[in-house]
Amino acid sequence: NQMNTTDNYTINWGFLSTATIATKLYESFTDVNHGKLLAIASRTLEKAQAWADEHGNVEKVYGTYDELLDDEEIDVVYIPLPTAYKTEWAIKAANKGKHILVEKPLPIDLDELQSIFQACEANGVQFIDGTMWLHSTRTKILQQKLKESFIGDIIRINASFTFKAPSEEWLQGGNGRTDKTKEPQGCLECGWYPLGAILYIKDYVLPFKVQVLKQTTNNVDTLVYVGGVLSWEDGTWATFDCGYTAAHRCFYEVSGSDGTLLVEDVTGGQGKTGNFSAYTNNYVGSGYYKLDDVSGKEEVVDVEECNHTAMMIDEMNRLVHDKITDAPWSNVSLATQTLLNAVFESYENDGSIVYLNK
Repeated sequence: NQMNTTDNYTINWGFLSTATIATKLYESFTDVNHGKLLAIASRTLEKAQAWADEHGNVEKVYGTYDELLDDEEIDVVYIPLPTAYKTEWAIKAANKGKHILVEKPLPIDLDELQSIFQACEANGVQFIDGTMWLHSTRTKILQQKLKESFIGDIIRINASFTFKAPSEEWLQGGNGRTDKTKEPQGCLECGWYPLGAILYIKDYVLPFKVQVLKQTTNNVDTLVYVGGVLSWEDGTWATFDCGYTAAHRCFYEVSGSDGTLLVEDVTGGQGKTGNFSAYTNNYVGSGYYKLDDVSGKEEVVDVEECNHTAMMIDEMNRLVHDKITDAPWSNVSLATQTLLNAVFESYENDGSIVYLNK
């Protein structure tokens, strides 16, 4: 699925919002082979123009989202809007014939999420969510190796994404992530990463049961830390945790019958440097993984470093240019949100077991 960089084509992008995360995507266009940012839209022309003036290299500026969607030169629309508005504008964009990259978190109502996919299918356009690490060189290499059972049968998976809240005010509802009126599933917003990584390792086969074993809520009754266990019918089991009360960790470990795989910088690709800017700025990384043999002898395996955000953009460019209609990305998103919902259901029911696929 690597792009042929000798092909000479350009896919035009428009950003539907000047949200902070849009800057990371904008910066990554310097490493993109086949796309350019053509237009930016905000709710006011002044705000859009200020963003364009600050960042540069944006040819068109719009003071409404509809104006951008009406621009026939734009092929792909990036939607980093608040979750409450994503469905409306994703469907509008698809109905205008635009391919869409929708930033996480996605709508938690699966029928609502499916309505986005249905609009894309009806209009012959592509959908990708903003999970950047899935597009890295390392991710693609390990996906193939896991399919080849390079560490034997998978026995157990452990995955985490945690960071300590920057302040008590932040933790107690002072940020959108910690206020359930803005983020209904609380810290499962960052749970997308470990739970998504577990599904990636299991080739997106959902577990048959899910149970939350530990949960912490804040003063405004929002989930700020959660951990639990997942089980598959083939005997594999997994543990996970995510939230804002523990020091930063972002890893997955896969225990196999013949070896152990460890990726300790899943989402940022920054190794163990502690460089948090990898999450917010243009970054080249994801350059190694660790592999233990059956006796526990560790090998650090180097892979080609990459800008996984740029690779995500170029994946969309490839799908658009090659008119691919059966890309797996909507299924990946649906499986991940389905699992998040099951975890949240277990939390809401005091850690009761939730059965899937029944």
